Amino acid sequence: MKKKLIIFALLAISIFSLTACGKKEEINLANYTIEERDALYTAKDDIYSVSLSSGLREIDYDLDGVINEKTNFALLTFNRNNNQPLANDTYSYSVKINEDIKTGFLDKNPTNNSYSSDLEIEIPTNSTVEVKISFTGYNFNQTLTNTYSEFTVDKSTALNIANEHLCEYVKNILNNNSNIEVVMKILKDYSDTELKTYYWYVGAVSTKGETLGILIDANSGEIIAKKV
Repeated sequence: MKKKLIIFALLAISIFSLTACGKKEEINLANYTIEERDALYTAKDDIYSVSLSSGLREIDYDLDGVINEKTNFALLTFNRNNNQPLANDTYSYSVKINEDIKTGFLDKNPTNNSYSSDLEIEIPTNSTVEVKISFTGYNFNQTLTNTYSEFTVDKSTALNIANEHLCEYVKNILNNNSNIEVVMKILKDYSDTELKTYYWYVGAVSTKGETLGILIDANSGEIIAKKV
C-alpha cells in the first residue's frame, strides 16, 4: 500500500508541474514534447542521494499554442534517501563533467523535499561525473553512476508505450479545439530502499486544463499508473 501511495504521489506531482503549448498535424506524442530527458547519473551514501538528469526543454513554458525553441538542461537534485525534507541550509555544489567544472548553490524545490539547480548544459553520453555538495557539518562527495544506461526501457520505447495508451485521448482533446504539450521525466521510487527503481513519466496537459499521464517502469516496461 505504501508503494502505491508513493507511485500515485509521483504521478500527481508530475501532472501538477506541467504547462501547455501547441499541436501539429499528426497524432503522435513526439510532435508535442517540450521536455524530455535522455541522461541520468546517480549516487548515494548512507543518508543522502543525488541525481543529475539532462535533456532538452522548451525555453519558455507558455500557454500559447506554439512549441518554442528548446534548450539543453542538466538538473542536479539532492535528496535524503528516505525522501524526508532536507534541513533549511545553504547547499553549495561542485560538479565535474569530464574536465568541465560547474559550481553554485542549490535552490529549495517548491513541490517536493529536494534541493536542485539547472546547470543549463548538455551532458555528453558516457561522461565521467563527480559531484560534491557541502552544507553545515557535511560533505557529500561521490562519483556518479550512469543509471540511464542500465534501463531496459529507453526514452524512445517509453514514448512509444505512452503513445499507444494515450494517443486516442490526445486525439479527442485536439478534436475539441484544444492544444497540448507533453513532457517526459525520469522519476525515482523512494519506497525502494536501494533506490534502484525508476519510472518514465509521460504527461500531457491541454490549453483547457485537461491532463493525461502514464507511469512506466524503466526496467520492465510495465504500466504502473495511468491518468486519463
